[in-house]
Amino acid sequence: MVDTAPAPVATPSAPATRGSRRAASAWLLLVWRWIAPGGPAEDPRGRWATAVVAGCLAVAVLLLHLFVPTVVGMGDQGDGQRLMCAFGVANTAPYDYAASTQYVFTQWVPHRWAGEACGAGGSGEPYVSSQMLLVWPAVVLTPLFGWGAGIDTRAVGIVCVLVFGVLVALFVAFLPGRALFRLIAAALVVAVVGDGVFARFFVSPYSEAACFLGVLAMVVCLLAMWRRGDPTWLGMLLFSLATVFTITAKTQMVALLPAAALALLWRPLPARRGRGNPVAQARRRRGDPDPRAGRPRPRGRVVPRLLGASLVVALAGVAVGYAAIQPRHFTLLNTYNAVFVEMLPHSPDPEGDLRWFGLPADWASSSGTTVASENAAVHRPDFPRFTEEVSQGRIALFYVTHPARLVGMADRGLEAMTQPVLGYVGAYPPDVGAEPWQQEHRFPVVVVVSALLGTVPSAIVLLQIVALALGLGLAFRRRQLGDRAAAFGATVVVTAVATWAQFWAVMLSEGASEIYKHLLVTDLLNMLLLVSIPLSAALLARRIATPRSGSARGARRRTGPVRRTTHQEPRHVSSLRPTGPGGHR
Repeated sequence: MVDTAPAPVATPSAPATRGSRRAASAWLLLVWRWIAPGGPAEDPRGRWATAVVAGCLAVAVLLLHLFVPTVVGMGDQGDGQRLMCAFGVANTAPYDYAASTQYVFTQWVPHRWAGEACGAGGSGEPYVSSQMLLVWPAVVLTPLFGWGAGIDTRAVGIVCVLVFGVLVALFVAFLPGRALFRLIAAALVVAVVGDGVFARFFVSPYSEAACFLGVLAMVVCLLAMWRRGDPTWLGMLLFSLATVFTITAKTQMVALLPAAALALLWRPLPARRGRGNPVAQARRRRGDPDPRAGRPRPRGRVVPRLLGASLVVALAGVAVGYAAIQPRHFTLLNTYNAVFVEMLPHSPDPEGDLRWFGLPADWASSSGTTVASENAAVHRPDFPRFTEEVSQGRIALFYVTHPARLVGMADRGLEAMTQPVLGYVGAYPPDVGAEPWQQEHRFPVVVVVSALLGTVPSAIVLLQIVALALGLGLAFRRRQLGDRAAAFGATVVVTAVATWAQFWAVMLSEGASEIYKHLLVTDLLNMLLLVSIPLSAALLARRIATPRSGSARGARRRTGPVRRTTHQEPRHVSSLRPTGPGGHR
């Protein structure tokens, strides 16, 4: 009789399991060594070639996104006229509001404006924005591409993409680490900005494009300013110019002034002399004397601080001047929205809030209205009292005396940050067969991340704190990690401050009025912070992975490459030279 019992199944042995784990760990270590940023002295000399390649790839990606197979952009809801009419052009979109927002109409034809038709909200007051610097080249490019007379926003998009490519190239050039690490960092930035949430504004008459590019320019200038440790006057001047371009893009961008002041005045504290410095550690192990002993400490930080303070004063003057020349119509709109759109609808006692400002309590019936509503408070005969009693300063004072109201405001703002898509304007031209108000999500990186954060909006603040902590960890480890890594950490710290300042500026000035659009700059800053988390962790991990100081072989690994890299070696490298009898070199 044949035995038909099934053969026993062999189970993996413990040594085999341990072997597979070792193999997996070895592969992970190999991948990490391949993409790791490397030590502070391992930055390649051909970084500019890598930077040019990254910039060209960024331009190619965005051009394909915005123009292939058809153009994608941002429909105009009426705000584009205030900027474009200064160039003597008018949009070819239908006069009907609903029809004009369904699709993207890129062509602006020559038109002669008269009276109050041009300007902010048809008030006749001129609207000034640094976005004009991006529109002016489009005046020349439009006829060159055969798009007729006037201005085509497709030409504006080409200008914005080229500027973005230059910024990506500079970003890669000033980053720390090996070429592959810097290319990965650039790819993450391109994935964020290349999402339709932000990139579509390049092909539009809105000034948000200048806001986005200005923020990136400030980041690049910070990396350049701190790449050699203490900032130079040229780096501080370039950063100030980038800040001027950014804060003059829109009135809400003036809120970035505190972050710019922090960057110009704050310096990451250096480590103690010799502490954490591999050259000094190797010298102490050999018993060599410190060549800097007895020398006075340099006073090279006084001049940068004085220059930084002067630049902060100049930037404050630019901010005040820019706010002063903005149309008074905007000031009225922002103040009205802050009270009747944000404050009163979310208040437990609207009548009490109005009395706090010295306004009639019966105005509470206009809660939730805009200036264009039929029952808006602007139609009341005594409305001039509003402009006399209410200002942005008094609104801020109101929330200082009512801090509990800020909690609900923060919750509404965080929830709005998880919904960055503006579904009330279309993304496609009318002649490509797209549906009205159809959106474009071919590269939905920001959309997917925002949806994930929408499940727990408070996680946004937690991730921002993590990014800030990692940035501080890099900024205060300059001698261990190198100047460029410390510059990256300090840039993350400034970006976190800018994110919070921009968030509260929007919530306190206009609040729920077009909150999704006004928080887009905050969304971009927040996404840059999220991108910085893995990059900062990788830069910190390379310090953890270095050999211990007690190993002679480890000392050679740390001190050897320093002599081969001139832009990051310590000031006193003469201690590395062999000494003869009597200590003479």
